Amino acid sequence: MFLENKTTHFKRRVMTRVAELLFSRAAPLAFERIAHELIPRTGNPNRCCIQKDREIIRQRVIAVLGFGLEDTEELDQRLLADYVSVALARKKPDEPILSFINDACQACVKANYYITDVCRNCVAKPCIINCPKNAIEADEQRATIISTKCVNCGICQKVCPYHAIVYVPVPCEESCPAGAIQKNAEGREFIDYDKCIFCGKCIQACPFGAVVEKSQLVEVIVSLLSTKKTVAMIAPAIAGQFDGGIARLAGALKALI
Repeated sequence: MFLENKTTHFKRRVMTRVAELLFSRAAPLAFERIAHELIPRTGNPNRCCIQKDREIIRQRVIAVLGFGLEDTEELDQRLLADYVSVALARKKPDEPILSFINDACQACVKANYYITDVCRNCVAKPCIINCPKNAIEADEQRATIISTKCVNCGICQKVCPYHAIVYVPVPCEESCPAGAIQKNAEGREFIDYDKCIFCGKCIQACPFGAVVEKSQLVEVIVSLLSTKKTVAMIAPAIAGQFDGGIARLAGALKALI
């Protein structure tokens, strides 16, 4: 079952606005205003500031246009208008189809286990005694896990008499059936494309909307605006992604003609 959240709303708004501009044959420079339209100066930022929110929207636009986000130097130097011009001239996006918005990835946790305030700082301290990496320390209040030493073995959680230790998942890693997502040296997530099966579960799982796909929206709209015949084929699985069923989806597609 597909669940709505705030990140999916932003994804849809970005894709909708890009589609509107493409269908209207707007000038490439018009795409530069998308981030300002969706993140007005009078609004409350979702992250540290409006500028970061706008930069993430900008990178999301780049992904919708069919580009990867791995080359951070290019992202800093290239205008959205340049991406639009290249996208309109190409035949299809390059592979792989998944990418990360590094500025959106908050590197959820370094250690998957966390000692809560339920800890009573007991005398027995089985968490400390049984930790194979000496990754747990205790002060006068409670025990604490040292994330740089923790190997996520989970022994501390099993031996705690107060159930004070919780497992904190990394959503994208947990959702991946192929084990293709892990952290790099900077603590950011990256995709091992040799393992990735491109199922898209990480896109839905990430609560920061950091995992994106290189959309082929540009190619579809260019084809619809041309004189050549365009055929739409609906996979049955799409019924689980949108409300209304196959009949409503088919009607919406026909309305594009």
